[in-house]
Amino acid sequence: MLLLIVYFSISIFLAVNMGASGFSIAFTPSYASGIVKRKTAVFLFSVFVVAGAFLVGPRIVETLTSRLAGQITDPNSGLIILSSATLTMFLANLLKVPQSTSFVMVGAFAAAGLFFGEVNVRTLIEIFAFAVIFSALSFVVTYLAIRKFYPLTARNMVLHEKIVRNKTLIRRFILFTDCYSGFAIGTNNVANVIAPLLIGGAIFNMPLLFVLFALLFGAGALVMGKGNIDTLSRDIIPIGEVSAGIISLVTSNFVIVASLLGLPAPLVQFTTFSVLAISMVKDGFRQTSGKKIVLRIFSVWLIVPVAAVAISWLMHYLLL
Repeated sequence: MLLLIVYFSISIFLAVNMGASGFSIAFTPSYASGIVKRKTAVFLFSVFVVAGAFLVGPRIVETLTSRLAGQITDPNSGLIILSSATLTMFLANLLKVPQSTSFVMVGAFAAAGLFFGEVNVRTLIEIFAFAVIFSALSFVVTYLAIRKFYPLTARNMVLHEKIVRNKTLIRRFILFTDCYSGFAIGTNNVANVIAPLLIGGAIFNMPLLFVLFALLFGAGALVMGKGNIDTLSRDIIPIGEVSAGIISLVTSNFVIVASLLGLPAPLVQFTTFSVLAISMVKDGFRQTSGKKIVLRIFSVWLIVPVAAVAISWLMHYLLL
């Protein structure tokens, strides 16, 4: 019973931290462009995360618990995976840098698999290969799309006029794409916090777990989401309404495709690369790459997953 209480306590804390990071990614577009207030965004985020988790999330659980790290039977390993992922996610949130919950959890599971000699290198390579490909595509597709609108020239004047005349419709489209992004997070990220609970043959009602922890994502968005959403939506480049819709639509499609394939996917990276593409179009490569916030984001992206692997393996080594 004590082990179960500890399991759920850490899981809840992790879900809250994941929600803070995921919320900043999903609703950066509509929040940054002033379409919705933060509390309204939190409510919509919660609803659509629940829907995505319930409908598609079990595919990711299967990958983490079976394909990536083999059949780990020690329930204490799940507790270690949770603890290491929670520590590293909390570090990222303290630094106010959105971090991929998927990469953190994949790192923690991979370290467990490595310790038990069960890690599936092929699956690990597949996860990271798709992440790199989809990140690059997020940048390229966003860059090409934004070039259609910016800078304003005689060639795209008619397009801008249509946008101005249909401003209400555009704002609704942006809100739709952000809700779609929340759904995408549900399909992928909620499984990250549930998967360790199922190690060792634990018997839980999986649909109930998905609903419960998806709601905790919303709680994290409400309590801890403000710092992260400000970092991404304001510190790199101010996001306009058209750019906002493009970001959500492009990145969410890639996450949902990855989820349907059963692959943990870093929506944080996809969205950040889309934002960087917009910055490249508007500010140029040199100015964008020289921004301190950009360097800080890439540094944290490197440090946090590596820390998850190291902490998870070390805790397995010392405690098991």
